[in-house]
Amino acid sequence: MLNLNFIKVDVFVAFTCVCHIQIIMLYSSLLKNTRLVLATFLSATAMLSTTRSANLTEIIFSPVSGVINSGDPGFGSLADTYNQNGLSTKFVSGVTDFDAYLALNPIHSNIFAGNEWFSNSGTQNATVTYDLGSVLNIDRLALWNEESSGIGRLNLLSSTDNVNFSALALGLTPLDNPAEEYPAQVFSFATASARYVRFEASLCPQPNPSTFPACAIGEVAFSVNNSATSVPKPFTIVGTLIGATVAFRTRQRLKATNKL
Repeated sequence: MLNLNFIKVDVFVAFTCVCHIQIIMLYSSLLKNTRLVLATFLSATAMLSTTRSANLTEIIFSPVSGVINSGDPGFGSLADTYNQNGLSTKFVSGVTDFDAYLALNPIHSNIFAGNEWFSNSGTQNATVTYDLGSVLNIDRLALWNEESSGIGRLNLLSSTDNVNFSALALGLTPLDNPAEEYPAQVFSFATASARYVRFEASLCPQPNPSTFPACAIGEVAFSVNNSATSVPKPFTIVGTLIGATVAFRTRQRLKATNKL
């Protein structure tokens, strides 16, 4: 007599094994897909990190022009405060790394003619406005404070339209350099988007050596922080992930039709 119970058990076992095999195959496929997506994600993340690291450099920028708002016309040309005249070491504005350049300890000549600007004789205050040429993200000022008169106290204001100005840094006290060639002093402030930077100089001249009653500037330059625009847009990474997924599915379909 045929034992139907054994047949039922055999069929059940066979069916269970087939199901298990299918589950294992599906799991394996999903695992491969997950690994691919994960690897792509990690690659995209690495790309993002590398791009950030490569672009965190801060570049040194010189103004492209400037005007004297008070204390004019003064002596010398204001252009001599941003054309690198008098600097022992030159830089390429918009290209040279700010920190690398300052690490060279560039000094400024103490010879007035063609290198510095002084406000009118007898003035204790002066105001000048520099134009950077376009709106930039600035976060530091390198100031070569002229050695014989200089600036006793400095307020920095910034603007994008040369009409509305806001405080950038107030009450700065530049170095009172001795009567010799002088170094740069760096002032840091919160990153600001600005095209115009106004200098409000006061307490001029500085006491050491105070050989001329005026405000004076040797050279100015700014650090431009471009990290805000260096990070790839989100759709770049998302597109990479989508592309990887499409490529995986296409590969699977080609395998199924024996075309790969």
